Amino acid sequence: MATSISYENEFEKAITLTQMDNMENYIKVFSVDGLVKRKEEHKKGELIYLIYYKDTNESIANILSENNSIRTIEIRERQVVGSYVQVNESEYVDGVLSFRGISVFDSNGNEIYTSPIDVTTNQHDYEETNKYFYDDNNKKLYIFWYGTNGQFSNMMSYNPNHSVYLNEFKQEFLLEDLPGLVDFDWASMGYYHSANPIIPT
Repeated sequence: MATSISYENEFEKAITLTQMDNMENYIKVFSVDGLVKRKEEHKKGELIYLIYYKDTNESIANILSENNSIRTIEIRERQVVGSYVQVNESEYVDGVLSFRGISVFDSNGNEIYTSPIDVTTNQHDYEETNKYFYDDNNKKLYIFWYGTNGQFSNMMSYNPNHSVYLNEFKQEFLLEDLPGLVDFDWASMGYYHSANPIIPT
């Protein structure tokens, strides 16, 4: 197994070793055979946060035990579904589960879905669930928000063709606004009409 090391900024975007040297806060990424295994976030020289990618044969208890010197540990489990990757996330503070969530990435590595899950009820928090749409250059074009029951709530657009519709009082679009938008075909975007499904079909 070949292990490699790379670096990211605090937003998990790749940076160079030279850039890392000039930052107080950075992430050291350990990859095994080209697949990320762990990310260590450092702040002013101190390891403050660990993101660990769990394999199916590993136990959460062992991961927490082996890294118990790190106060906050996020464990991610990857699942390939067709051409998408679903990542189930669990965050532990001092060994206690404090957050759960799900993210989905497309074949270009773009995050197209995020949803927190209540650690007590195990239910999605649909009001904090987002879906994202990207253009052909992998630039984020739209963010979709949902309501309590997962129904469409509103959309934020980064499409320059839509700037003429926005003003200081209106920063987003409601369902009734969508059919009239230029360069936008809501009818063909079924995946975004509600919070479910998680994976496009």
